Amino acid sequence: MILFIDTEWADELANELVSLALVSDCGRFEFYAERDPLPADATEFVRTVIYPLLERDLRALPDANFTQQLHEFFRTAQRTARPNKVTVAYDHRNDLDLLGIALEAFNLPDTPPRPAFATLDLSSLGAAFPQHVEACFSNDSTLSARRHHALVDARVNRDAYRLLRQ
Repeated sequence: MILFIDTEWADELANELVSLALVSDCGRFEFYAERDPLPADATEFVRTVIYPLLERDLRALPDANFTQQLHEFFRTAQRTARPNKVTVAYDHRNDLDLLGIALEAFNLPDTPPRPAFATLDLSSLGAAFPQHVEACFSNDSTLSARRHHALVDARVNRDAYRLLRQ
């Protein structure tokens, strides 16, 4: 099973996670969560573009709950993928770094063991992959209006990957 990841972050150094999404290649499994509270020192771009796209409500989770639900999602994905390993596909290395931070409970005590997974760098697919991503956004004004929402972007990455594999 391939899980397509996208994250949004608040700071210039890309250390402060805002939201994280994982979408399976088959479309049956999705994880999306936002941190609560949100990072206070967000860039202007994040305050004006990312924060207005957030869903909050049930998606806004304190760090401990965020990590707990993320681990539950990985357990479900791994059970479904057996005997194969889950692969996390990313288009930006920072997505993996932020996934690691979230899996490690944002440095809270009693961090659960990190699940094992393989990785796939979507940039290894060549120039066609970002072209397919751009085509997905340019062909759908609804998607384009929600670009930079982690769940939307993860779904688009999955769809671009599927188009490449046809």
